[in-house]
Amino acid sequence: MKKTLFLLAGLFLYAYEAKVEPFDIYKIKSSVSGSVVTANKNLEAKHVKSALIAQIDNVQNRIDLQNAVDQEKILKEEIKNQEEIVKRKKDVYYKYKNLKTKSQTQKDLKFYDYMGALNQLLNLRSQLKNTQANIKRLKDIISKKSIKASGYVYKVYINKRDYVMPGQVVADVYDTSKEKITIFIPVEKIEGIKNKTVYINGKKSDFKVYKIWSVPDSEYVTSYRVDLVGNGLKFGEIVKVELK
Repeated sequence: MKKTLFLLAGLFLYAYEAKVEPFDIYKIKSSVSGSVVTANKNLEAKHVKSALIAQIDNVQNRIDLQNAVDQEKILKEEIKNQEEIVKRKKDVYYKYKNLKTKSQTQKDLKFYDYMGALNQLLNLRSQLKNTQANIKRLKDIISKKSIKASGYVYKVYINKRDYVMPGQVVADVYDTSKEKITIFIPVEKIEGIKNKTVYINGKKSDFKVYKIWSVPDSEYVTSYRVDLVGNGLKFGEIVKVELK
């Protein structure tokens, strides 16, 4: 009887039971705060591609953006006009500068006039840069208020009229393009594991060793965690894994 048990233990030394899971799970979080105007819970349990999961109110942001865009156009025109003014005042100053018939006071006045116009031009250019930075910021905020996802939508956590904060979880989305199986292999059996063929339920599979943790698992303290990745199985299925 003892001999039989020993042989059985030897036969299943490389056999592991594990559950088939999605390749990855993403927690989609809000990057901004605001009131939820749309929450597409109907997308739960569906595969989507760049689908709108939730829309956060952006009406005021769009108004601010349009105002900033209008301001940008005005500033560009003002800068164009001011550049012409500066050019002319500069020409006048340099003409006065070299005229012996003009007093130093007259020359100084033309210089200050030229410098005043130049400073006004620099101020307009600074305003334009700030306005353009504000446009970029508003576009970023508006973009982040449309929360989209690609993959298998497992759960949408928010509802219409909720108020979300930055970092709040909006949805769980699974990457189901591949399947993942996690097994725990004893430290002494890890050598050469990448070169072994993966058998699932007794049949050769296309699963490959994807990742090996080089530190023993916190729960299975004498084993290394090994992730296998492949296709062809059902999510949630419990399978027997053998490495030969």
